[in-house]
Amino acid sequence: MILDIAYTQHQGRDWRYPVQQDTLWNGVEVFQARNLRPACHQTAADVVTLAVTDGVGSSPHAERASRTVMEELAAAIQGGASFGTGLVRRIHGRLCDRLATGETIGSATTLAAVQIQGERCTVMNVGDSRVYRIATDGVWQQLSHDHTVLNGMIARGEAEEGEEYANIYNMLDSCLAADNEDTDFDIHRCVTPFLPGDALLVCTDGVHDTLDSASLQQLVVRGTPALGRAQILRKAVLMAGAPDNFSLIFIARAARAC
Repeated sequence: MILDIAYTQHQGRDWRYPVQQDTLWNGVEVFQARNLRPACHQTAADVVTLAVTDGVGSSPHAERASRTVMEELAAAIQGGASFGTGLVRRIHGRLCDRLATGETIGSATTLAAVQIQGERCTVMNVGDSRVYRIATDGVWQQLSHDHTVLNGMIARGEAEEGEEYANIYNMLDSCLAADNEDTDFDIHRCVTPFLPGDALLVCTDGVHDTLDSASLQQLVVRGTPALGRAQILRKAVLMAGAPDNFSLIFIARAARAC
């Protein structure tokens, strides 16, 4: 199995984001760049792990939380750690060890990570960074779960899906925070097929809050190489104003060199 892995990153244009709060790991290198132009590499590794994190802007040092969690994830996976919820709990512990003191206490981030092994894909996420699977027939499926106040209310029967609610209900109700007392966060995990012809999109909310699901599906045309899809999505977000930091990784089985 050979995979094309295309990726890009951009700092938000809104004045509220003076630093890049996203971090991206393409399976080889960790990036936290102001402007990472689309790039692509191929891999034939038996197991491939990739991830994005998005620092929570209302927390003290969101960019450091985002970077710390990604560095710990990359180091753990490269050291042979199992890709499970226990790993996320350990990474949270390391986040607390490094930042839960002084001015950085409470610094927080989301996490969305995927691990591909043969024809199987495992997804884990905390917060609202997302993973989508695009099947061979073009059907999109969100594999991640948005940990928001509204989704929690829907799960408890306190709100109805599809209804309009105030933006405050889209606030996160789970994230990874540098606080030893903040351990009651949810981790979503699922395992799904990753078949020939399938593709994956891993992204922060700077992508899916700027481009709705319908726009994303119209932009990602079947048959376009992974690098081309990353370039198209990046251009669309930038043309829509790119108010927030955004990071995205597009993964597809290789048909030819990217």
